[in-house]
Amino acid sequence: MSTPVLLVDGLKAFIEVVVNDYQLETKNKNMVKPPQVIAGYLPSKDPKSETPDFPFVIVRFAEGTDSDEDSRVIIKIIAGTYSEDAQEGWRDPANILQRIRTELMKHRVVGGKFRLEFPLRIEMSEEQPFPEWIGVMTTTWTIAQPVEEVTYE
Repeated sequence: MSTPVLLVDGLKAFIEVVVNDYQLETKNKNMVKPPQVIAGYLPSKDPKSETPDFPFVIVRFAEGTDSDEDSRVIIKIIAGTYSEDAQEGWRDPANILQRIRTELMKHRVVGGKFRLEFPLRIEMSEEQPFPEWIGVMTTTWTIAQPVEEVTYE
């Protein structure tokens, strides 16, 4: 089976390997950590938790389209980081997305059944929620199309 949900899960696993050794700043001054990779949306924050939300990478299903020729889905990969450096903070989400982009371009098939198509787009919003920084990669994937079944009566 080839569904957008399985693609999100496959990309999550793929990205976890890509960013695992990338240590980034957090709101806790004495703590650095790799981005947590999440499918869908950030979970609700437990006010008692000491674990910071940032940095993160979210893998989110955005939309799907079918045509006579193929089926495609759009997946957004959202990188969020924390930096109090107003001039250099943007570099962290840009670097995370670049690492992911590089690996996706090397390995365009994920999960043995989902193929990355072009264009692949990365954008950094003009407005940033300083000291948090957000970048978004928009990816398009070809997924298997169900075969029409004809019933003869």
